[in-house]
Amino acid sequence: MTTEFIAADGTPLDEELIKELAAEAEQGFPNSDLTDEPAPWSRREPMETHSLRVPAQLWELLEQQAQQHDMSVSEYTRQTLTRGLLAQMK
Repeated sequence: MTTEFIAADGTPLDEELIKELAAEAEQGFPNSDLTDEPAPWSRREPMETHSLRVPAQLWELLEQQAQQHDMSVSEYTRQTLTRGLLAQMK
């Protein structure tokens, strides 16, 4: 009996591809450029409430994206701000 694996995007993963991916992982992903991007905040840190004025369309977009990523609007906004600020610092 063989086990069938399906990727999140619906692509079937056969045994050969799984072996290739495992070998690449064991080599440390030689053809990939991995970077560690530490968040400047931690969920364990106390959070402060701040008021932010944004256009209604931007807020709706935040709500939609947060829902698509299964996150709260606050969490998604923090993540998006963090990524944007870290990108500017590079």
